[in-house]
Amino acid sequence: MSARYVQPVRSEKPITILSIDGGGVRGIIPATILAFLESELQKLDGKEARIADYFDLIAGTSTGSLVTAMLSTPKENNRPLYAAKDICPFYFGECPKIFCEESKVHRQATKRYKFPWSDDPNWLSEVTWKKIASTAYVSVKYFMAWLPTVVFHPKYDGKYLRMITKDILGGRKLNETLTNVLITSFDIKLLHPIIFSSFQVRSQRDATKVVLLSDVVISSSAAPYFLPPHFFRTNTAIYNLVDGGVAANNPTLLAIREATKINGNQQNSYYSSQDYSKYLVLSLGTGSAKRQGYEVQKSQWGLLDWFASDKGTPPLLDVFCNAMDDMVDIYLSLIFPTHLNCSRNYLRIQDDNMKANETSTDDSSMENMLRLERIGKALLEKRVSMTNLDTGLQEPVQGARSNKDALIE
Repeated sequence: MSARYVQPVRSEKPITILSIDGGGVRGIIPATILAFLESELQKLDGKEARIADYFDLIAGTSTGSLVTAMLSTPKENNRPLYAAKDICPFYFGECPKIFCEESKVHRQATKRYKFPWSDDPNWLSEVTWKKIASTAYVSVKYFMAWLPTVVFHPKYDGKYLRMITKDILGGRKLNETLTNVLITSFDIKLLHPIIFSSFQVRSQRDATKVVLLSDVVISSSAAPYFLPPHFFRTNTAIYNLVDGGVAANNPTLLAIREATKINGNQQNSYYSSQDYSKYLVLSLGTGSAKRQGYEVQKSQWGLLDWFASDKGTPPLLDVFCNAMDDMVDIYLSLIFPTHLNCSRNYLRIQDDNMKANETSTDDSSMENMLRLERIGKALLEKRVSMTNLDTGLQEPVQGARSNKDALIE
């Protein structure tokens, strides 16, 4: 569930920001919410209304960067490539190909080794130890082929993700988006966050970022362990990039910082005063199993414990992402303090009570994707919530409306 109540600013034109978290296949959750929001906007302004028409800045990390690009990249008629309602069908169609068995690197290395019992679910009751011993040599070869791929390669080769991203975004560059966008990544050679901003490129403040939008999205989506890093170069820069979630899985704070630059550039005291009560911020999470957590006494917390889990995400990545998300909430409590009216200008929609089997980054089974879509729809019906800074958990605001009603208003 998630955060604060949005009160429209009527006296002045608000500065509108949309922020979308990372989370792999869980991008279905914010996509579901955006489809509802766009349908409500179309009731006001007609069926051609699109999300990009209403936000001064859209920010995304990892899977959120893909959604950002789909919502803001122009097609031939200078309208967005995708309506919000088309993003979920895209995920349903493409995620099973991105996170598929054939693209698993360890499977490619070992699929030529086939055991006599591999097709028999009851092999233990039927296969004799003599038969197992006779295939010991093959077993050793299987293990020796499997082990290096697990240790030295990502889980998936990433080829299909790169292909489909380049296919839908084509040769469009970062500065060609229909509204300002901000996409995060991290350079593992420089050990430094890389922020791709269309505004910085358009204003000629950073010529090194005149890059293909497809390279930006592939870089931001290159989740460590799951997908390989992305290398590319321009005439002025060389990039060695991984998932933006390494630096900012929730890019809301970066988005607000960027919006102050965008609007501070205008010769208008209204914008340059940094009055955050004029900001309207919609931040969409991709869900977590935060309430289930981990118990220290149940493990020695060696290398295997940090990287192996039944929760769908390695514990180390889970800890990092939740820690970063909580820090964003802490900082935003200073920008939108609860004792001032501006606290009502920030709406965070997030479910932190998901089950372990629902939080997988790469479970693209139809059953799981339908479940994620239901979670997104259920979030719309839940009451507006905010983060308890002492516990880090989302708590419903007393007397608040549903997230659906907050979005409509």
